[in-house]
Formats: sequence, C-alpha cells, structure tokens
Amino acid sequence: MRKSAFFMGLVAAAASLSLVPESTVQAEPAHVINFGTMAPADTPWSAQLSGIKKRLEADSGGRFTVKLFLGGSMGGELEMMQDVQKGERLQGGGFSTGAVGEALEIPELLMVELPYLFRDNKEADTILDEVLYTPVSKKLSAKGIKFYAWAENGWRNMGTRGGPTADLTELKKYKMRSQESPVHLDMWKALGVQAVAKPTTEVLPALNTKIIDGYDQTPLFSLAGGWVQPITHYTLTRHIYQPAAVVYSQKFYDGLPADLQGMLMKDAKAEGARGRKDVRALEAELIDTIGSMTGAGGADVQVVTPSADQIKAYRQATKSVHVQFLASHPDMVPVYDQVKTKLQSMR
Repeated sequence: MRKSAFFMGLVAAAASLSLVPESTVQAEPAHVINFGTMAPADTPWSAQLSGIKKRLEADSGGRFTVKLFLGGSMGGELEMMQDVQKGERLQGGGFSTGAVGEALEIPELLMVELPYLFRDNKEADTILDEVLYTPVSKKLSAKGIKFYAWAENGWRNMGTRGGPTADLTELKKYKMRSQESPVHLDMWKALGVQAVAKPTTEVLPALNTKIIDGYDQTPLFSLAGGWVQPITHYTLTRHIYQPAAVVYSQKFYDGLPADLQGMLMKDAKAEGARGRKDVRALEAELIDTIGSMTGAGGADVQVVTPSADQIKAYRQATKSVHVQFLASHPDMVPVYDQVKTKLQSMR
C-alpha cells in the first residue's frame, strides 16, 4: 500500500507539472560568452567590460554567463578576432579597429586609422557615430561578426629609447614596432622609418631585448602594458586616433532568443559614449604619470610636445598614406570623400 500510494503521488505530481508552462519546469541553460581582449586588468577598458558582464548577467536573470579573458590571455588580436568569427572558443571580444579591419578585410575600419585623419575627439566621434556605424555593422555581419559598440584606445604617440621624435629627422634613426596593419606599416614607410610588425604580446620583450627602439601607442596602453619602463622619451605626436570595437559572434547572436539578442545590443550608443568618457578623463593624468616614471637608463621619461611646424611636417609626410589606401581600395573613394566632406564642414 505504501508503495502504491508513493507511485500514485508521483503520477499526481507529474500531472500537475504538465499544467505549468514548460519554461518554469526546465530552466533554460546559461548561454556562455567567452569574451577575449588585449585590455589589461585594472583599466577603464576592463572596468567597462566588467560593467557589460554585470549588466548582461543581471538583466538575463542568469541566462547569460560572461567570462572575461583580459590581457591577451587568449592570444593576439588577429587570432582572437578569427575565433569570435567562428563563435566556438570565443563568442565576443573587444579589439582595436585596425585589428578588426585587418583580420576581416573591412577597409572602413582600416581607413579610420589613417594618420592625421582627425584633429580632435569631436571629429572622430561624429564620423564613427554618424557616418560609419551602420555601414560597418553591415559589413561585419556579412563576415560573421555582430557589431555592438565603439570603444576607445585613444590618441597614439611615440615612445622611444635614446631621444625624442618631435622632428622627423630624429624619428628616422629608430627601429619602431608597427601594429599589424597595412595602414600602420605604410605610415612608417612614408616617414622613412624601419618598422617591424609585431603583435601586442611581443612588444615588451622586444623592447627589453632591444630588438626594437620604440613604438607608437596611447598613454593608457603604454602604462598598462609596461611599455614605458624601457623608453626614455614619449613624444605627443597624436598621429592616429584609434577607436576599438565591442563585437560578438554573429553565429552566437543568431542562435539566441529575441529577448537575449536585445540585451546584447542594449544602449549601444550610450555604451560607446561611456567608454570614451572614461578613457579621456584620464589622458592628462596618464601623460603626467609617464613623465614621472623612471625609464631606460634610470632617468625620468621625458614627455615631449612637438611644435605646430613639426606636426605639420608629420602631416605632410603621411598624406601619401591616404593616397596609397585609396589606390588599394578604390571602392572606398566615395566613403572617404563622405568622411572628408563631413570633416571639412566641422572645421
């Protein structure tokens, strides 16, 4: 009798469960987002990504589990970008636009990093938000990438060991690291500089072993990556504005329910503005910090501000990079013209 009663109780319980919506009976398994980036820990970048992680996990009620892999722990930018494209090892990432453009052959993203294309933050923001966001989103989607939001690396300057680079004649004596992008390599060539393309993970060892004499990078990444200690001078050339992009695997995105897709894409413009604000708020302080640090040789790193004429010489020398870019990507001429027309209207 006891066994019979127990069995009948199970039957009754099963019958009552059949009346409850299926979603409350069997919890939806969490969708894991492995998120790769070169952004080091304890930076505005990692703080922004932690904020995205917290929001997604909270808004989804645990249906999202986000795992952040910072500091290039999952490989270089090109490698991680390809992983996000496949959507297997990584489902999302935060990368410099040059790396995304190079890995996926998106010329709009390479164009953004043309030297001296922008003069200030307002110009860069306007072009990225009003001119390029939609066409870049469409092209990335066709390559298996879901574009979420712009982020920011900032203005790239030159760090060198042995002297400054304010004057072009000074720059030419250094062997410089180049980002793995044809635009960057063409820039160094136009400046008459011997450059070596190296992934971000190899720059510090190359500086320490004197394989290279210098690099170009933003103040924040220069400090976060430990690149300041092997140099003696940091010259504020501000020759490239470098945004970044927060992206997801299109394959992963397409496999999500509509409500979770909406959570991934929530407030994209506001998220981009937040990332820019956090990085820019620190720039002056970071430059001061670089100038107070002990560099190669035991002396403080010298922060050098080029004159207007010296910057003009840089600008003139790198105009050919724009010409080369358009010759290599003739289909980009209308987009480039649109960008330049918009910039001219703002000047």
